[in-house]
Amino acid sequence: MKPDSALKGHERTVQYLQHLGREHLSLIFEFSTWVLKVNPEDGLKIFTEDLPEVEGLPRERVLAYLQQNGQDLIIPYLEHVVHEWKDKTVHLHNTLVHHYRQRVQALMADYKDSLPEGQEALAAGREPGDLGELHRKLIALLETSTHYLPQAVLVHFPFDAFFEERAILLGRLGRHEQALAIYTYVICDLAKAELYCERNYDRTKDADRDVFLTMFRILVSPPDASMIGVMVAQLPQPEANPSAALTLLRKHANKLDTLKALQLLPLTTPICEIYQFLEKVLQEKTSRKRRGQAMRSLLYTEHLQVEELMMSHQAHKIVITEENMCTVCKKKIGNSAFARYPTGLIVHYFCCKDVPISLAYS
Repeated sequence: MKPDSALKGHERTVQYLQHLGREHLSLIFEFSTWVLKVNPEDGLKIFTEDLPEVEGLPRERVLAYLQQNGQDLIIPYLEHVVHEWKDKTVHLHNTLVHHYRQRVQALMADYKDSLPEGQEALAAGREPGDLGELHRKLIALLETSTHYLPQAVLVHFPFDAFFEERAILLGRLGRHEQALAIYTYVICDLAKAELYCERNYDRTKDADRDVFLTMFRILVSPPDASMIGVMVAQLPQPEANPSAALTLLRKHANKLDTLKALQLLPLTTPICEIYQFLEKVLQEKTSRKRRGQAMRSLLYTEHLQVEELMMSHQAHKIVITEENMCTVCKKKIGNSAFARYPTGLIVHYFCCKDVPISLAYS
């Protein structure tokens, strides 16, 4: 660039490139490179400023360009595209997940190396600094986005880490038992397992209506450790947690199949332990029965009213003679199709569209 150029200084270059538009994409890429090297933050604005020309740039090509010339800018660029511009492109969502995972994985290795011997790492998202922030963003994206392919991103997650992320992805694939086993026996967080059930429960879908029952079964009759599908050093064989199972039963009685739940309970379970559950189920079924009876009565009443109205209309007799004239065209009705309005007005069916409302319904 010449010393006396009007574009001297990266700020003017940024402003100029922002207004070129997709027709001059190669020019934008050519002159963006030096700006990204001098000031990456301002250079990114060439591709993220809220201007029609910038928003209209082909995002897949911009991403490919940044992969070659600004690796550190890929995450902020994709965050802007996904969260600000609400882009639903699957490839962009998949790529953001991959880059979050890669950054978290790198930072996690340094974080674990820095811990004193014997000290456990904090839970996912609670780690200090950039690691915790990126981890929270990754989990939030996996939970909220519906535009990535879970089967495509899951294969890139290691088996010995990212347990919560794996559980979320397994849930998206409908593998609730495996996901809940991870929450319950690997992460050891029953609150998150219950939240997972609430997030995935759907009475109208066969795959999701029994998610609470699945958690109940896991608590009463734990799966084999090998079934969970993760690699954890010295993962003990999961043990039953009847107390937590009964608590779940009482809290979500209306979301479990009563008969199936009772069949899963050990025969030695005292009645007093399931009394509240049974009481709640009976109240719910009684309430549902009463609502059904009330609805049936209302529908029957409406049916009688419709029948009465139909009989009233059928009682009217219309006699068409040679004297009957169409009010619109002033021709005889004869054997033609006709229409009769509530006021008694009779017209040819073809003439209906020309009848004034004041004559038809007044």
